[in-house]
Parts: sequence; C-alpha cells; structure tokens
Amino acid sequence: MKEKIYSEGTITRLSQYLKCIIQLRETGKRTVTSLEVSNYTKINSAEVRRDLISFGLKGKRGVGFNIEELIGTFNKILGYNEKVCIALVGAGNLGKAILNYKMLDRFGFKIENVFDNDPDIIGKTISGNKVKDTSCLNAVVKEKKINIAILAVPENSAQKVTDMLVESGIKVIVNYTSMPIKVPKDVNVQTTDPIEKLLHTLYYLSNTIYASRN
Repeated sequence: MKEKIYSEGTITRLSQYLKCIIQLRETGKRTVTSLEVSNYTKINSAEVRRDLISFGLKGKRGVGFNIEELIGTFNKILGYNEKVCIALVGAGNLGKAILNYKMLDRFGFKIENVFDNDPDIIGKTISGNKVKDTSCLNAVVKEKKINIAILAVPENSAQKVTDMLVESGIKVIVNYTSMPIKVPKDVNVQTTDPIEKLLHTLYYLSNTIYASRN
C-alpha cells in the first residue's frame, strides 16, 4: 500500500512530468528546472514546484533537479516497477497504428496480446504480434492476468467488446474509439493521450489490483 494517496489532478500532472523528463533525458539532458518542465508541459511553474516539493524532491539552486532522481521517484509513486501486461482489441488500421507507435516501447509499455474478429486478420502477425480471435479474449486475459486493454474497434462494436473486457476482468480500458462506453465503477476508462493515461493507470492499479495481492 502507498503511504500517501495523491489526488487525480496531481497524478495527471505527474504523468505529464514523467513523459516530459524521459523525452528530455533522451536528448542527453541530465538535469531540469521546474521552469523547463513548466514550459514543456504548459503547467504553471508554481504548480510544478509545489508538486515536486510534495513528492519530497529538492533541486539545486542554479542547476535544477537530477532527471534520474525525478524518474525514479515518479516511477515509485506510479507503481511503475510492477509488470503491466496490455491487450489490444482491434487490429485494423487504428490497431496497426497503435502497434507501430514507438512511444509505447520507449516508455516500457509492450502490447503482448492482440485480438480481432476478422477472419482475414486472425492468425496474421502484425508488428511481431500474432492476432488472436476475440473468442479467446476471456481465457487469455484471465490466464495472463492482464489488467489493461486498449480498445481500437469500430464504434458499433465498442460497447459489446467493452462488456467482454469487463467480464474477463480488465480493470483499465484506454478507449481509442469516439464512442462513450459504459463500465462498472471499479473499471477505469481513459480516452486521451495514451502515454499519459497509461502512466496514470499504473497509479490506479498499484493502489487497487497490485495492493490487494500483497
């Protein structure tokens, strides 16, 4: 269990901070100031400083914050050290684009199971993933103990597939369709930037699913 529970707004901002500083690290930067984080995320610099202080982080005057220290702290808060399996439902054009979205790999998110109901797609390998029949979804999700699913199906199938995901035990759905979906209160739905939302869901999972296993 976490010693401190942060608000939804704080975790949303933290996800943006982490995305920003990981990208900055890839440019070769080793330190970052709160003002730089503010400029990249468009979050007020005073808000950034307050958040970093609340996370127990201290920067050096004239230097800023050590990026590796920031990443380590943010990962710990988000529960990012837990193994997170992700399923993708929908291997059409949108699904293929998601599988080819390199940012997912850069942030450590790997889609390990892909599902579709199109006979022409089932069995094919896309970006290293063999597409499974959606009829296998329930069994695979339970066997692999998958908690997160990305929904990339046609709008007229969104709710039906959502119901299948909920029935199988999925607790977080990243909805790429434009169709609002209905889920029970214990299922979290995210609909915007995939990286920020996947990072955000790790905190949700680490305080619910993972915590209950300890």
